[in-house]
Amino acid sequence: MIPVYIVTGFIGSGKSTFINEQIQHRKKLGGTALISAEEGSVELIKKPLQLDADTLSTISPTNPSSYDTIASEIANYIERVNPKEIWIEWNGMLGFHQLETLLYSEKLSHLLQIEKVLYICTDQFVSTILPGLGNDVASQLYSADCIITETPTHHALLRTYNGEAKIVTQPSPEKVEQLCRNSTWGLIPNLLVIGITTYILLVTAFRHDIPYSIHHSFAIITGLVIEAIPFLLLGTVGSTIIRYFVPQKVLLKLLGDHSWKSYGAAMISGFALPICDCAIIPLFKALVDRGIPLSVALLFMLASPIINPVTILSTWYAFPDNPMLSLWRIVLGLGVALLVALSFRFCPSSTAMIKARTPQGLSYEEIVLESAKPKYINKKRLLIHMEKEFSQLLFYFSMAAGVLSVVQVYGKPWLLQAGFALPDFAAIPILLVLAFFFSICSTSDAIIGKSLSTLFPISSVMGFLILGPMLDIKNVYILKQYMPTAFIVRLSITIAVMSYLAALVYQFLLS
Repeated sequence: MIPVYIVTGFIGSGKSTFINEQIQHRKKLGGTALISAEEGSVELIKKPLQLDADTLSTISPTNPSSYDTIASEIANYIERVNPKEIWIEWNGMLGFHQLETLLYSEKLSHLLQIEKVLYICTDQFVSTILPGLGNDVASQLYSADCIITETPTHHALLRTYNGEAKIVTQPSPEKVEQLCRNSTWGLIPNLLVIGITTYILLVTAFRHDIPYSIHHSFAIITGLVIEAIPFLLLGTVGSTIIRYFVPQKVLLKLLGDHSWKSYGAAMISGFALPICDCAIIPLFKALVDRGIPLSVALLFMLASPIINPVTILSTWYAFPDNPMLSLWRIVLGLGVALLVALSFRFCPSSTAMIKARTPQGLSYEEIVLESAKPKYINKKRLLIHMEKEFSQLLFYFSMAAGVLSVVQVYGKPWLLQAGFALPDFAAIPILLVLAFFFSICSTSDAIIGKSLSTLFPISSVMGFLILGPMLDIKNVYILKQYMPTAFIVRLSITIAVMSYLAALVYQFLLS
């Protein structure tokens, strides 16, 4: 398939000049074909296939006849030129979904493969023109892999349109060529393979000189990553399904307002989704992106690991002599999740809403998918989205696993001894800290809680079991990918305070 590089941006942003510079640098003029959807003031270095913008504007994903003639024209051009790569200069006022519909039509989908989408913009355009334009221009920004600007002045504003794209300022042709290279699955899997290989070589050469603590740390990191991969992948698939396949009206009907029906649905949804806390965060972000209120999405994220059937069964298994503890964990855990969510409902934080969108602020892609027939959904784009999100999740989880291994090997012995002979009100904070740093999966943390119950009061163990599924190292690292730091700090403090109070309530009920 022929790789396609798409350059978009408002008229006058310098798309033609950019394409000329890049082709000259890449030295692929002979094997490059150019397609242009607008006539700029600067001529392209090679005569392009010129497409009519008015005809392109009539393209509809649900009407194949609207783009059949143009697709045939491009297919004939490709057959005549036989290029090794294609650069497309896309009109700054046309929707990107119209270009995707064209390139993934039956006549072109087997010939072309979109490699990179680059959006070029000026400071004047971002500050004065962009806010007044509609979904068609926003669709180009949303679809860009890289956004190229004059200065860093408006980077924050551009990230509200596309939080995943790389934003660079006046890159050199060498830098652009580097950005256009495709890397499969990112850097993290390669680093994991390199780390494992290096460790095996070191063990083989110096097995008697390497301390046991190093072996233990490596075993914890490897075990956590291998154990988490299925759950991370499950969360990525789930978030993709919610983002692209669940109709907007269904989500809004179930979770779209601040009624008790929405909060109730968010609270019990986890019972039907038996996944751990690692996988729930991408689903939370997908719900926020689809216009679900932040407090409702938060309740879903915090309550789901508590109400998870596997979590309930593991708690009952760990404490067979105290079956009421399983019930109180559910009741108090759901109570903490609800209070935390309501705190964001009645005391909203502006920083928490940076990446949230209202139902009326749908992206072009959601609007197209709402109206398009299933066969027009871009499968390649879905796979790319899943690949990118999974790779990012694995990166953050690997970092968390490294921190956790150090805590487990070097900090755990000291922390476990700190709870002896302490009163309940002092032991509870210690186990809340342990729950954060141990970062045990919510489906198995009750087993650790059982062992801690021989050293600490049972009320502090309850705090451990409530806070752990909602807040720990790996969750903070993963959540950092999606939300601002100020939001995470406030959420962490709120969960910790509510969990402490819940543990005190449990202590009072036992007395």
